[in-house]
Amino acid sequence: MKPMSRRTFVASGAALPVVTTLGVPGGYSEPSEGRPGSNHRRREPRIDFTGDGQAFSPADYAQALTEILTETGVDPDYYSLGGVVTQLEERMASVLGKERAVFLATGTLANHLAVRIQARGRPRVLVQEDSHLYNDSGDCSTVLSGLNLIPLAQGVGTFTLEEVEAAATRAGGGRVRTDIGVISIESPIRRRLGELFDYGEMKRVCGFAREHGISTHLDGARLFMASGYTGISPQEYASHFDTVYVSMWKYFNAPSGAILAGPRALLDDLFHERRMFGGALPQAWPLAALALRYIDGFQERFAAGVAASEELISAMNGMPGVRVERVANGSNVFKLHLNGVDPAVVRGRLVERDIYVPGPSGSFAGHRTAG
Repeated sequence: MKPMSRRTFVASGAALPVVTTLGVPGGYSEPSEGRPGSNHRRREPRIDFTGDGQAFSPADYAQALTEILTETGVDPDYYSLGGVVTQLEERMASVLGKERAVFLATGTLANHLAVRIQARGRPRVLVQEDSHLYNDSGDCSTVLSGLNLIPLAQGVGTFTLEEVEAAATRAGGGRVRTDIGVISIESPIRRRLGELFDYGEMKRVCGFAREHGISTHLDGARLFMASGYTGISPQEYASHFDTVYVSMWKYFNAPSGAILAGPRALLDDLFHERRMFGGALPQAWPLAALALRYIDGFQERFAAGVAASEELISAMNGMPGVRVERVANGSNVFKLHLNGVDPAVVRGRLVERDIYVPGPSGSFAGHRTAG
């Protein structure tokens, strides 16, 4: 790979101020025309700022599975029960400090089942206005489980204990009492470019919930990435919540999959509802085997990536025509301002060097969801 000078990075013909959103290490937007993803083995070395994981191609997945089968073999599951799926569940339960973990096909299903099984006849669920559950799940909690999602934290990432108390007072003081069954918190918050829910407020809210018999759920799809920036372990985060969901594909490189962890009494029989919602995949072993492979050493690798990204940000801030803007209380996403340059030209020149970035921020504004 040829080295790229500062002049080469920013040079172009148009004078158009743009803001490009990048993730470090690995970005935050959905796959686009700028992201590698062919049927061929990707070239190395490659630097990818367009997604949380490694953007495996079909050939990459085939090679990784072949390596797993050659090195350790795979004990297959049957309808998502047993074999390597159980191995993954046990491993994630241990990592998250929970009694039980259940593999699910998507994070959408994990979040839905988490609030559904915890509501227990109390239909109100407090969520963030910008949360995935509220915006990107097709009202599944309402349509399929009769739950009423109450959005808090309008225009911000973190709702406060005072907001929760006010919502609880309204719920219990109406003409028809409708108590709050679950409080769901997403952190990092995808629609806010990886902003973290304030940890101190998180503990206060969860403490209030315990005192008042309200269940709690953590949408921790990117929880392990949050830990890389805060130094708070996934287990410590999870300890404040009854249940926690973690994605298996965003950075553990499975093609799909999610883990929902929590008390054994709550999750032991969840496979019945998993099947009811069509989530009992006849063979989930390829997904589980890949996730299990990349969990090992992830936190150490990601910590090294964070350190390298800080050096990169510092270097870019010293380049003419370039300014890096951090997301307030953020994690692995930052905004790259290119002053007086054409982003299409910059992206093209970067691709020539196996460096991939997403398009300008306007192309990300739709916040396309991923299951």
